[in-house]
Amino acid sequence: MTPNERLDQLEPLVADALQKIDRLIEGQGKILDLATRADSRAEIAAKGIAELTISSQRQFREIRTGQEDLKASQELILQILREKLL
Repeated sequence: MTPNERLDQLEPLVADALQKIDRLIEGQGKILDLATRADSRAEIAAKGIAELTISSQRQFREIRTGQEDLKASQELILQILREKLL
C-alpha cells in the first residue's frame, strides 16, 4: 500500500474524529443551557444532563479509539517510509 493510499484511509478517520469533537462541544453547550434553567425544571434538566453526559462519555471513548487507530496508522506509514528510504 502506498503512503497516498494509506493517507486516503486516514482522512475519513480524522474527519470523523473532528465531527465528534464538534458534537461534544455542542453537547457541552447544551449541558450549560440546561444547568442555567435547572432551578425551574430540575427533574427535566437532571435527566437531560445525565443523557448528555453518557453521550459525551461514549463519544470520548469513540474518539479515543479513533485516535489509537490513527496512531497505529501513522506508525505504519512511518515504517513504510523508513523501509522505502533504506
